[in-house]
Formats: sequence, C-alpha cells, structure tokens
Amino acid sequence: MLKTTIDTGVVAAQATINQGTAIGEGALNGATPSALFNLAADPKNTQTVTSNTNPFLSTGSVPDTAFGFCDYSGAVPKRVSYVTGAKFNATTAAGAAGGDPSVAMAPYYFPLVYNTTLTTKGNAFGGQAPIIGLFDWRPKDIDEALVAAESDDNGKTWYFMQTVLELNPDYTNPISGGFGFAGTSTNTGCPAAVTGTNASTASLNGSGADNGWGHAAIIQLPGVAAGTGQFLYMLDRGANIDVAPLWVINLASPTGTNGGASNKFPIWNSNNTAAGANDIKSIYSALHNTTGADTAGNTVAVKQTVGLLNPDGIMAVFPTAPTAAAGTAVTVMYVQKILNGDKTGTTAMPASQQCNKAPFSGKNNDDISIVHLVDTVDGINFTNDRVVNGLNDPTTVDYNKTRWVAPRGTLIDINGDGGVWGLYFSAGNCLDGDSDAFHYIGYAESTDKVNWTVFNDINNPIASINTITTKNQLDGATVTIPAHPPVVATEAWFAQRLYAPTATQIDPTHLSLTFAGYGVQSPNTNLLNYRQIGNVVLTVSKALPAGVPNNINAH
Repeated sequence: MLKTTIDTGVVAAQATINQGTAIGEGALNGATPSALFNLAADPKNTQTVTSNTNPFLSTGSVPDTAFGFCDYSGAVPKRVSYVTGAKFNATTAAGAAGGDPSVAMAPYYFPLVYNTTLTTKGNAFGGQAPIIGLFDWRPKDIDEALVAAESDDNGKTWYFMQTVLELNPDYTNPISGGFGFAGTSTNTGCPAAVTGTNASTASLNGSGADNGWGHAAIIQLPGVAAGTGQFLYMLDRGANIDVAPLWVINLASPTGTNGGASNKFPIWNSNNTAAGANDIKSIYSALHNTTGADTAGNTVAVKQTVGLLNPDGIMAVFPTAPTAAAGTAVTVMYVQKILNGDKTGTTAMPASQQCNKAPFSGKNNDDISIVHLVDTVDGINFTNDRVVNGLNDPTTVDYNKTRWVAPRGTLIDINGDGGVWGLYFSAGNCLDGDSDAFHYIGYAESTDKVNWTVFNDINNPIASINTITTKNQLDGATVTIPAHPPVVATEAWFAQRLYAPTATQIDPTHLSLTFAGYGVQSPNTNLLNYRQIGNVVLTVSKALPAGVPNNINAH
C-alpha cells in the first residue's frame, strides 16, 4: 500500500483568495464574490468557539445575513462589488502592498483541483504553470455560483479568474447577470433587507435559497485538443436533486476564438462583446440562450447526462493515455444517492439497518449512497455501469464502519501503468446522521477499479473531524472515533465537517491536498457554519510518476 504521512511541522491551513480584479478580464468579469470576511465585518454578526464537552455545540448570531453581499444604504438594495482595480495587477501579489486584499476562502467548498495544458506560467505570479481550481461559492441561503481560480503555490493562495452559472445574479448588470437583461430587469439578486435571505425567493430558473448548481467535475475526451473535448458536469440542487441527471456543458466553441476553455477562462471565454457572449454567466441565461449576431459562436449547449443513476456527482476520472485515440472510452467513478432509500421502496431495510438519531446533532438520515463505475465516449451517454465494492457498506450502523461516501475524490495511478490505483475519498456514517459523508478523509487501493481495500478508514484516517466518544448504535459499547490520531491534525475550521479531497502533485513524493471543511455542524445562525477551503501537503511512501494524480484528462 501507498502510505501517507506529513513532514515535521506541516499542518493544514485555510486557503485564501484575492478579493478584487480577475485574471485576464479585470473589471469586465466583476470581482471575487463576497466572502465570510465581509459578512463577519458587521459587529452584529458573531460566533463562538466549540464546546469542550459537546463537539457539536456552538452558539452565535448572524442577524444581518446579507451584510457584505448587498449594500442597503440606499432606497434599493445594490450588489457590492469588490473590484479594486480596472485590471488584474500582474506585478503585485494578493495581500501585498498595492495588491488586492487576500481573504479566507469561505464560503467555498467541494473543490476540483487539476493541472491543465491550457493555463500557462504567465497567468499570474510564480513563474510556472499554475494549478486550476473550481469551487462552489455558496453563501448560505443567499446564492450559489461556480468560481474558477488559479494557484501558483500549490493551493495555499488563489487568484480569481471568473464566476459563472450564478443562481441569483444581478440582472441589472449584464457583466454579472448575463447578456440581454440590462435595462429590462430590476432584480439585483439581493434579499429585501440586510436581515433577510433568498430562502423563500425563487430564482428565474425555479430554485431558491442557495440551491444552484454544484459538485463541478470535468472530463476531457481523448484524441482531441485540450478545451475542445472538455465537458463540465454540475449537480442541480433544486427540487430534483439526486433524482435528475447531471447538467453537462461542452466547453468547446463552434468558432474556436469566441468561447471554450482557455488559459484565462477555464470554464468559458466570456471576454467577448458579441451578442450572447455572457450566456454562461447565470444558470438562467445558460438554459435560455439569447439570440444575436454571433449566436453560433456564443450560445451554450446545456444537456443532461444519460445513463447515470440518481447521480450526486462525478467522484473521479480514470485518466487515459495521452496517446489514446479519439473515441477511446473514459471510465469515471460516480456516486448514486437514493433519497430515503433505506426505508422506502424496493431498497427498504429492516430497522436494525437504519440509523438512529445521531448523538449531539440529533440528526438521522435514510439515504443510500452507492459508488459506481461507468464509461463514456461522447461525454453525454454513460454505459457499462457496475457497482464498486469495498468503499462503504450502505447497511452498517456501526460507528466504526463507513455507510456513506461523498462524490469527490482523487485517483492515483501508483505505478503509472494502471496496475494499482489509489483513491483519496471522504466518507461518514450514522454517527453524523448525514449522507453528505463529511466525517473523514480516507485512502483505498484497487487493482481492477471495481474492488477496493480501504487502508485509511474512519479509525485510521488521513484527516478527521473532532474526536467523539459515545455509545455505538450497533451494540451500545462505548467507542472513541477515530480510535487513532489522524495523519493530519484536526483544526477548528474543519472540526465538524470535512470532505471533497482533491490532490495535485508537487514532486514525486509530495501531494498538495485541497479539501473543504466546516467549523460547526449546527446551528445555522453561526459564522462557523460557513464553508472553508483548506490545504495540506501530504508525503507518500513511493515516488509517483510525473503527472500523477490527474483529476481530469489534462492532455
């Protein structure tokens, strides 16, 4: 097995992002969205530390829920812009004198971090090709969007590139809201008052609160140019979450120069003033393309996947060889979630296999999560579905075992020949009472992609939430979870939720692991409840081939 450790003195750190102008587009792409930093600037919004006796207890108050997101000083709420310059400053790093402010990456989560041949070393600082990150930006009950950023220091600090597919954008501003709405809409996406949210306000595409599109994944089809064969996959968190297929967008552009993934815009090149150029900016405008002089080059073809069963998201992509021909099948791992499945329908289980209310949180969950493998040659249709074994047991109520797996992980081609696969993943069980599977980050291996052996489980984790001592649902015996200290010491900002590990290579024996965490599970009216991106450097026991891991087909 590949053993994971950390070097002396290494600890997990909260990642930061520049809050200001975007790489490439400057003010034309708006700016880094509002952050927890801005919400916490209001002295009315408070938080407390976690209790020493109850690892899920926290108190706080956030009466001004929309503070920092919108400005309420005028007669009509107005979205706050954090642009600090007309164009990205390519000579001053974020946080340095004269540079954009650098703030903690909250509320961001579910990262996808990868290397790409599209993004060159001249993008920002550092003098080498950066890594790319796609992040859910999700201020609670306010909004959601997909943010792309790049990092020159292996995931510790990030530089904003673009925001796309926003749920509740400012439609009075075509730059952020999408083409065709300027002058025709007064909807700024703001709650009516600083004390309000968008929880009961339906967006133009029907979703409310922060239920936009998330769990971003990318597949690059082999045998075609990078960017041309890239497909973006998103989970719709609306009414049909975990029932409907995933939304999928081919990032290619019919005209080649007016769209598609590029070094400045990994999701869509919106640096175009032709009609239809901003159709990717919001979910609504992506689904309802506008017409114009350059429609063929700018309209967005949004489709849905075929063949995935109740997908909660694509977990990981098995890379193909750089020399693979067009039409070669790409194998992906995804997570099926059957809502309330253990007590309804043909998947119903006996009471002994259903979770009781979890200690501390008082929550319980009846969802079933099943990991699958599927193949695709066109990015839309998925076939040859087979169930993955060994990562979890959907029937277990033992706090020492894994019941649910989250739809984000990182595959390691350990020898570079496809003979042995490693997988960093996140998971949980009835102890959390939540199928989001956020208790620990583990590690498993397989020789056939289907059958897996877990080496770092909930009791020997790579990383974990707070240590919990309680009575096991299985037999009433007192258990301490994890039984052994995690490889990565638990920090307060991920002490109660921890998931979505995504790694890139620093050198043959060091991986940069980016993940998401929460400082508290409940209650919801606490600043600690907001999502945070973290990063830590892992050391592995075997020299890995160059380019491993590869979270999309980056060739």
